[in-house]
Amino acid sequence: MDGRTRLASSPASLPTYACKPDWSHAQARWDAFWDMQPTDRPCLNISVPRTDGSRIVLPPLLSPADRWMNPEYILAKTLAFFEEHHLAGEFPPAAPYFMAGTTLGCGDSIEFGEGGIAIRPCMSSMNPPLNWHPGPDDSWRVKVAAICDRLLDEAPGRFIVPCPAQFDHLDLLNMLRGNTEMLLDLIAEPAACRDRLREMRLLSFENAEFLRRRLESRQAGAGYVSWTNLWSRRHFQCVQADAAAMLSPAMFKEFVLPELDWQGERYGYLHYHTCGYQQHLDLCLSRSYLRVIQYSPSLKEPPNGPAHLEFYRRVQRAHRGLDLAVPPAHVEFLVRHLRPEGLAISTTAATMAEAQELLAAAAHWAGSCAGH
Repeated sequence: MDGRTRLASSPASLPTYACKPDWSHAQARWDAFWDMQPTDRPCLNISVPRTDGSRIVLPPLLSPADRWMNPEYILAKTLAFFEEHHLAGEFPPAAPYFMAGTTLGCGDSIEFGEGGIAIRPCMSSMNPPLNWHPGPDDSWRVKVAAICDRLLDEAPGRFIVPCPAQFDHLDLLNMLRGNTEMLLDLIAEPAACRDRLREMRLLSFENAEFLRRRLESRQAGAGYVSWTNLWSRRHFQCVQADAAAMLSPAMFKEFVLPELDWQGERYGYLHYHTCGYQQHLDLCLSRSYLRVIQYSPSLKEPPNGPAHLEFYRRVQRAHRGLDLAVPPAHVEFLVRHLRPEGLAISTTAATMAEAQELLAAAAHWAGSCAGH
């Protein structure tokens, strides 16, 4: 393997899943990913259409909320996913991420649509109190927990249930207050904004820990899965601040870094999603707890691929992981031009044979280009 780390199989005592017979070997690759160990190729999550699966009939949608909050509908969608897809490479045997966590703490400020769940602005100013109320008395918590429980009923030996989550602090405040209003408040009322963000911290931590413990109590040893389909046997937290696309680096340092520092102290391992902006990368890389950067180009940018190569290399030079969803046409370029350690690529293939060819080719391409 040219001096690269040999991958040992994961312990046989860990859960196995019918939809992923090679999961033990995939787990070993994910261990190497998080430890930044050199390997023969990147982690590759390859989704392949399946034509031999059973047809799952979805329950009727009786209201707009059913698409996102009906446990039986979400379970049927989950089972349909596995009947309609093969999971090749390191693709985790996990239920597709579900959006129900967006409702947590938001009372009657929720709107359901075909495309997702929206939070209506409900704060007329940054003055107290914070109009966000998660916790034991939150009616949405009961509904989100019911979805988790229903999936967990069917999960053993079949799939991992991912942990749902509410938006992170700055993005949630942006939704509760309104985009334009919050941006103006950051300038005119910075102290009040910092106070509201600090109020969110303990509330969001309790919320996240409640759901994490609930899932762990019924799928111990399953590990943890991000909404982007990264897997780890150790707990890690997915974080983001999409509103930071509209902030200067100075404002990012003032309003976002303290939130990341607070989460980093508690979770240790953070996966940071950056949505169409690159101006804050140096500040992110100044934090050792940010272990993985996940880049999602904006609609005005080219997709993940050659256009963003220097950004990816900046991340790799800082010895951080990269999480990229990549069109099939760009996979070879990135595997050739980036180091395989700490690199995870999600893509698609038309057939399982094509997926297997890609996996074999990736081991040949990795490390083939100078200048990594």
